[in-house]
This record gives sequence, structure tokens and C-alpha cells, in this order.
Amino acid sequence: TLIEKIISNAKSLNLFNKIHVVVGYKKQNIINSLKNEDVNFIFNKDYNKKEMLHSLKLGLKDCNEETIISYSDILSPKEIFKDINKKNKKEYLLPVLKNWKNIWKLRKKEIIDDCETLNYTQNFLLKDIGEKINSKTQPKGQFMGIFFVPKNKIRRTINLINKNKKNKKMHTTNFINHLVKQKEKIRCIVKSYKWYEFDDIEDLKNYQKR
Repeated sequence: TLIEKIISNAKSLNLFNKIHVVVGYKKQNIINSLKNEDVNFIFNKDYNKKEMLHSLKLGLKDCNEETIISYSDILSPKEIFKDINKKNKKEYLLPVLKNWKNIWKLRKKEIIDDCETLNYTQNFLLKDIGEKINSKTQPKGQFMGIFFVPKNKIRRTINLINKNKKNKKMHTTNFINHLVKQKEKIRCIVKSYKWYEFDDIEDLKNYQKR
């Protein structure tokens, strides 16, 4: 499964002391599929009431060292973890898919309907992310569902989630944009990767046709 692939990539690099998996909907299916893996499960009892940001917060609460957050509906190479490991670990880090247009062609999605803004400075500091685009705006890349939180920013991140009254309905990219507005520096790692996202059965079919 996708989540098993992510865990396998993480373990193969020996970069992680602990792996936490936040579960909610049909949690037992995931727990059963990972019964042979050395991971810790965290249950999000409010999975049907709140957005993914709440799961992110629950995961961070059990972390006391530098942490990489990953969605579980993506197919991503282990090189992303390696690239994060090479960077300054005192900054937020955001891998950005440079070849995103190729992925959207493969997925056959309407860019304007489903894509979000993502812009950064010449020094690769994130300027904005997570807003709707229009025909006159083009993102510089795509959010890949992976985000690095340095050890010194974990409590700060949790506190900002708690303070934001919109966190129940806020998506992860909107919160990352909120971090930027709070003057937090987020360094983008811009690179072309063999990456793919699976939102529905059509994504699977299109991937298999590639």
C-alpha cells in the first residue's frame, strides 16, 4: 500500500527514531495492514468533524524532536527525505514539486478548479500557498503533502493551530500560509520528483496508463 511504501522509505534511510501514524476513518484496516511494522498509532476521534490539520496537531503532540509530516495518499521517492536531511534543520522545510504540470496532465485534472497557489522568493522562502488560482495566476510548484517541522518549532506550531479559531475547517496548506503571515520562515526545496497523488479511482487508472 502507499502508506507501507512511505514507511519503508523512511526506515531504509535510518533517519527516524519513531514513526507515528494518525488514523481515523476505518482505522482498523490501516492498523491491520501495518501490524508487522514498528509504528505508533494515534487515533483522531474527530476525523469526520475536523480537517486534516487536526490530525497534524495530534501527531505533533507526541513529538519532541525534528519531524517530517507526510500525507498517506501519495507515492513519493525516498530522495525527498534525503533532501530534507541535507538542509538547515532549524527552519521549516517544504518540498515543492517543480514538474507539477506533467503530473496534472497525467491526472487529467482541471488546473483552475483543483490547483492552489504556491509562490516563493529568489531565496526560496515561501511567499504564499493554498489560495485558489485563476487564469491569470500560475503557481511556481505544487505542495507534495510533505512538511518538515524543526524541533524548536513544534510547540510554536501547535500553539498557532490552537489559537486559530478556523482550525476545524482549515486545510494544511492554509495553515502553512498562516505560518508565513505570522512571519515564520519556510524554506522551499524545489525539485523535480517522481511523485504522484491518489485522490480517487481515476487517479489510479491514469497512473496505471502512464
